[in-house]
Parts: sequence; structure tokens; C-alpha cells
Amino acid sequence: MKKLILPLWVIIFLIATTNAKAQNQDSTYSVGAGFSKYRFGGYGEILYQHMDYGADRYNDPSGAPSENRASMTIPRVVFTFDYKFTPDITFSSEVEFEYGGTGSALELEYEEFGEYEMEVEKAGEVVLEQIHLTKFFSPYFSVRVGHMIIPVGQTNNRHESILYYGTVRPESESSIIPLTWHETGLSILGRYRAWSYQIFVVNGLDANGFSSAYWVRDGKQGIFENVKMTDPAFAWRIENTRIRGLRLASSGYWGNSTGNTQKPAKMAHLDGRVAIVSGEFEYTSRRLTARGNVIYGDLTDSREISTINQSISSNIQYQRTPVAKNALAYGGEFGYNLYLKQPGSKLTPFVRYEYYNSMENTDGDQLADKRYQRDILTCGVNYSLNQAIALKADYSLRRIGLGDYNNENTFGLALVYTGWFMSK
Repeated sequence: MKKLILPLWVIIFLIATTNAKAQNQDSTYSVGAGFSKYRFGGYGEILYQHMDYGADRYNDPSGAPSENRASMTIPRVVFTFDYKFTPDITFSSEVEFEYGGTGSALELEYEEFGEYEMEVEKAGEVVLEQIHLTKFFSPYFSVRVGHMIIPVGQTNNRHESILYYGTVRPESESSIIPLTWHETGLSILGRYRAWSYQIFVVNGLDANGFSSAYWVRDGKQGIFENVKMTDPAFAWRIENTRIRGLRLASSGYWGNSTGNTQKPAKMAHLDGRVAIVSGEFEYTSRRLTARGNVIYGDLTDSREISTINQSISSNIQYQRTPVAKNALAYGGEFGYNLYLKQPGSKLTPFVRYEYYNSMENTDGDQLADKRYQRDILTCGVNYSLNQAIALKADYSLRRIGLGDYNNENTFGLALVYTGWFMSK
């Protein structure tokens, strides 16, 4: 990690002393907008957290025990490169270094319903989040092929660290669906007046990765070298910006998952269809920002999948715990900008509330453990040095089982950046 910290500080210094511009989500629809030949940029963060609770909330009847602990991590450093082969054909790529890159580490696993075991797994990852070609036909219609972000939910669509409040991404979304969610396939996208759309056909999820704590999140393929597309999936996102300052959006996902397991014969009689629907809004003005979203998911054959998953090898880094039929997450945040004398700088106090339950409804006689029903109240402040760099501080109170278990308190500090370093 020490080898990564110095280059990260150099990057932040370069952004602070140049005219780096924050990355713009609208470039998703306007292929090649903002540059004529190429551009290079990225985003990243340094995170400090202090917790007053232990990591094991599963084996004590009261929940997580009282414990003072802290961590200092680099959750992600991402580099982005876009290049125009022609005015209407654009190449885009994005490489992410998570928690310092690759390696091995020991981790204590508490979640498997009282089973305490030690696993060897990656200490970090180098992930190719995006690599694709886009052919621009008109503002209304473009075709994209390759490895792409799946913009289901609010944060997948706006996952750069400068675009959300708080020191960490919203927990309600990241605990039930992949985030950042990226898959390989084909998409069509475009914009017409106040409407924009994206439609995807991509590889689907792996049912063996579904679990109690994270629903279908860890079903995103990647543990094995080959990524299966026996069961393809479909995703979409539609946005409307007709009202000034207001963005309304709906997104969703649909696809079977059992055919993408490594031993599909065990689930040949099951579909494991994952259906996700999300709705969201964002209102921004010079002073005020308000956001809110809801995600609801449904999984068919959840009881049968749970039974089969409990029998898979413990050498595979899956949780092997029951998965619920339904998961639910919703939340909202409110921030108010206080502009400072330094040009481009501002102070933004904010408050965020989130609720999520990865076992909202279960099938048959499955246990809906209340420890997976959680809500979080977060308050804090963002200090934006300019459009691309911010210092963040926040405090979060997490209730487990809506107060039936010990509360968990976290204090966080983060330094984040998001910007284009150079372009032509």
C-alpha cells in the first residue's frame, strides 16, 4: 500500500495545480463529447474509518460486540483513457486498482451462521471495469460493444467518488447488487430531447454467488477465468431531464442465473431468474442538492438454489448461505452548498438516510434473519477544493434489525478526486 500512496498524492497534487475538469456523466450519451482526439483521467480515494463495534455481528445474540478499531485504506484508484479512431468511433477504457492491487491475505469469515473459518483470498484487485468501442450514428442512436458499466441503481450510474456525498458509497445499494457493476456484451444508447436511454444484452450472474448478506451482489462472475453467457441478461436505463435541475430515472435488470454456474447440471431444472427494478430522482440547484432512490429485487427458485449452494466446495470463495426471494433498498440524501471566497471551493453539509434488507422476503420455511434488516443515518460535510477534489468527513449510525441488536457507529474521513488530467 505504501507504494501506491505516493503516486496517489502526486496525482491529487497535479489535479489541484492544473485545470483538471470533473468527469461528466452526460458523455455517456454524447459519444466523444468534450475532446477531439483523446483524453486521460481517473478518480480515486484515501479512506480512514474509526468504528466502535467488532467485525463479527453474527455469533453473539446481541450483535456486534463493543470494540474500538480503525482502518486506513485506498479503496480504489481508477485510470480512464478515451481515444477517437474517427469522429464517430470512440474507444474507451477504465482500469481500477482496488485496495492496493493484487496479492493474498487472510480474512476471518463470520457470516456463515456461526461458522468461523479463515480463508485465503485476494488482498486487492486490478479490475478492467470498461473497455469498449462505440459507433455514433446520430444523437438518437449509437451502438456500443465490449465491457461496460451496467447503470442499474443510482450509484452505478454515478459511481465516481466526487459525485456522491459521504466517505463511502451508499451501503444500501452496494450490499444487494454489484457496485460498480460491469459486464460484457452489446448496448444501444441515445438521447432525444429531454429523454435518454441505454439498453444492454450482457453475460448474466452466477447463482452460486448469491447469499444471505449480499443477495445477488457476489453473483457477478469473475472468480473463474471463463465468464459464462449460457444465460444472458438484459438491462436498461431511461432518464428524463425535462424539468430544469431535475433528473428522473428508471433502470432494471432481467436474466436467469443457473446456467452460468460452473456445474450447471446441478441446477438444470431451475431458472434462478433475477429481476431488479430501480427508480430515482436527483434535484440540483446552485445551493441545494437532493437525491433519492429505491431498488427492489426478485429471485425465482431461491429456496432450491440455497439448498444446492450449501453443498458446494468450501474451497470456492462463496458464502454458501441461504438467499432470499426478495431484497429491498431505498434511501435519500440532502446537501446545501456554502460557497467560499476561493474560486470553485464550497462547503456542503449533508444528511443521508438508507434502509436495506437483503432478506426482505424468503421462500417457504427459510429463516429471514433480522440481522440483514438495517438502516443507516449519516451526517457529514464535504469540502470541495475545486470541481475535481474534495475532503469528506461523516458520522454514521447503523441499526441492526431496526434496533433489536447492538447499534454500530462509524466516523470517516476521505480525500477524493475525479477529473480529466489531459485531453486533445
